[in-house]
Amino acid sequence: MQDGLALLEALPEQDVAHLLQGRERQVISGTELIAEGKKPTALFFVLEGLVEVTVAELPGQAIARLGPGEVFGEIAFLEDTEASATVAALENSLLLEVPWTDLQARLDDDPGFAARFYRAIARVQAGRLRHTTRRAAATLGSAADQLTRGAEPTAASATWTRLQSAIDAVRSGAHEAEQAAIRNGGELPKEVADGLIAGFHQFAELLHHEIGDHVDLGESARAALGLRVQKEVLPYVMSSELGERIYVKPRGYAGDFKTIDIMYGDRPHGTGRLGPAIDRAFRERPANRAVMNRRGLLAEEIGRSLESANGKCYVTSLASGPAAELFDVFGGLADRSVLKATCIDIDYQALGFVSDRAEREKLQSAIDLHNGNLVYLAMGRRQLELPPQDLMYSIGLIDYFADKFVRMLLDWVHDRLRPGGRVILGNFHTNNVDKALMDHVFDWRLIHRSEDDMNRLFESSKFGRPCSEIRFEEAGVNLFASCIKDG
Repeated sequence: MQDGLALLEALPEQDVAHLLQGRERQVISGTELIAEGKKPTALFFVLEGLVEVTVAELPGQAIARLGPGEVFGEIAFLEDTEASATVAALENSLLLEVPWTDLQARLDDDPGFAARFYRAIARVQAGRLRHTTRRAAATLGSAADQLTRGAEPTAASATWTRLQSAIDAVRSGAHEAEQAAIRNGGELPKEVADGLIAGFHQFAELLHHEIGDHVDLGESARAALGLRVQKEVLPYVMSSELGERIYVKPRGYAGDFKTIDIMYGDRPHGTGRLGPAIDRAFRERPANRAVMNRRGLLAEEIGRSLESANGKCYVTSLASGPAAELFDVFGGLADRSVLKATCIDIDYQALGFVSDRAEREKLQSAIDLHNGNLVYLAMGRRQLELPPQDLMYSIGLIDYFADKFVRMLLDWVHDRLRPGGRVILGNFHTNNVDKALMDHVFDWRLIHRSEDDMNRLFESSKFGRPCSEIRFEEAGVNLFASCIKDG
């Protein structure tokens, strides 16, 4: 996901700074930005909001939704031709518009920039082509068929045989559960639901065992197998409230504020007789439990900062989402004035969600809300005045960021901490047993990092040393790396 970030990651910092000198453009919902059959005049990066891509051949159907971090208009620029699709704002959005004329002038004047830019575009397009090819192969069945029809058995064909057996067991369990629910007046008996859920857990664990990153399969075979698995189990995913939202990504990415809030709620919902049970199966997976657990861990860390603060404690949540951990902390304070919180998020709807809750709980004066692009802030393109902070943290942000942007963010955070203040960054760990499920079934692809990865990031930033502490939530899937600013 987030091809715009991938493009910027492939360029050195001075080139990124040049691209980000484009014009910011605020547009309202429905604004047409690129028209199919007409020649665009600019390259666009989505800074805030959501845009939708459609084609005339598929009326009333979106072929893609692009959220913050995505780029569009680059294909028409490369080919110097008319657009092959229409792009329009799905909601009020903020875009970075880089006029073709300005970009072409820089490319003509600076051969080094031109070489780096075209190479970065090529990498992005290669990634898109690879993803599209794999999905098409899965849809047609050809890739997986080749794995299973060969005269000679292969490692991949043997893997598919085992996966197919597990999928058949899921289907059989679902069929039996449907029949039991029908006999029970439409309600799924608890013992049958428990058996269905156990079957889904066995399937998820086998998926990790067979096509997890630790398995020596080769990326092409892994991707083809994963897409075939997704095709087979997608109807069950779509019957689950949580699974459907993660897969569809209505805000342009899987872990949006509403998805996280649904996870926190821990109230299984779904469609049909089996949907709630399947939803519960997904909610019981370690990755989902990790998301739920990190709320309590961060509330505990905020409490630690409160205890050590000299006077009022200043805390900032980066990419705050629903900010449930802050409300948990405020709910336990006898004197709410001891904590001043700041929430920064790129999503207006996330901030609106937090604002509504703050108003209900009479916390408007205790929580400041800022709509901000953290890449922009880290690069100095935008300024945000904050008092020296005791704690700055992110729960689920840097899993979407490559190392380059994490280091930039750490430098920005370092400059805003008081001496002795702390930063905490959460990240999915490389030992995540649900990574195969997230990658191949839900299309929720994140950057996973180890303790060594986090230490390396902190050492290369202004903090200049390894993490002060690394904690794991109870499921052991999310790590939280913290570092104290000297002084």
